[in-house]
Amino acid sequence: MGKLLVTGGMGHVGYETVRQAAEAGTQVVAQYMSTFRQADAEAVGQNVTWAKCDLSDPYELSMLAAEHDIEGVIHTAAVPNDKLGQPQPLRTFQSNVVATELLLETARRLDWRRFIFVSTGSVFQSLPDAVTPVAEDTNPTPKSLYAATKRSGELMTSVYADTYGVSAATVRISWIFGPPLVPRAFDGPRGPIPEFLRRSLKGEVIDEPTGGDFAASFTFVSDCAMGLLALWRAETLTHTEYHLGSGKNHTTFDVAEAVRKAVPDAQISVGPGSEPWTDTTVMRGPLDCSRMADELGFRPRHSLDDAVAAFADWMRANPDRWGAGHER
Repeated sequence: MGKLLVTGGMGHVGYETVRQAAEAGTQVVAQYMSTFRQADAEAVGQNVTWAKCDLSDPYELSMLAAEHDIEGVIHTAAVPNDKLGQPQPLRTFQSNVVATELLLETARRLDWRRFIFVSTGSVFQSLPDAVTPVAEDTNPTPKSLYAATKRSGELMTSVYADTYGVSAATVRISWIFGPPLVPRAFDGPRGPIPEFLRRSLKGEVIDEPTGGDFAASFTFVSDCAMGLLALWRAETLTHTEYHLGSGKNHTTFDVAEAVRKAVPDAQISVGPGSEPWTDTTVMRGPLDCSRMADELGFRPRHSLDDAVAAFADWMRANPDRWGAGHER
């Protein structure tokens, strides 16, 4: 049996996916392009081979595929949001579209068993409201650069599944949070959870005039990785689009209360409105995740309170990691 390729292995979702797969005994090839943390590479153990590769370079990707016995891929590597993507549109296209197409063609040519493309709920940017759950067959309406590039990858994934018979599927994820990603300063696309935890654990008083009405289906990173691996291990895939998330929206008011429970001396006050969290994103209803529940029996394990508490515990145990920037 071949190895699982996880792209973006030093990124947020990618690293947790590598860690869980290796812990379960799976042989993993973990791709990275520029960011490499030796201590994290060593921490995941002997089941992982780390491979430096620019996935948008056909030669480098062909060499990666030739050097390793790869069975399939969970493709998490990307420029992960518009804040990072808009200043470099060509690089964002190369990373999010060209690399995905080259990987799909490699999967077709080498007859890989499975191709999982990790996309985003951000492809839904013109929904009628921000409350109704977003079904998996809802027509995406991308408007921003990031959303458009991820939607392009989704379309190509479906083409390779429908036209060429590749066992391929898109998985849309939503507002992932958790170790080891704790931005050094305010980072809107990462949401209020790491922001409020970082400031509370530093003893800061948080008094924000707006933002409490912002709502999103925040999903703990370990649940996200577990779901991706469930799709990777499935005998067959019935659909080419799946949603992976908590399945419900929580407001920033809810986040503040969860942080108060996790950090009992936290002092947090938040006013109404959605800014600043909607400065670089659009609110939407929660992703309806029925297909993974019905077909695989998969549901996230962590409630919001449980996940925030676990994240706070990790931050207390790893103070040296606070503020370390981790590219996806």
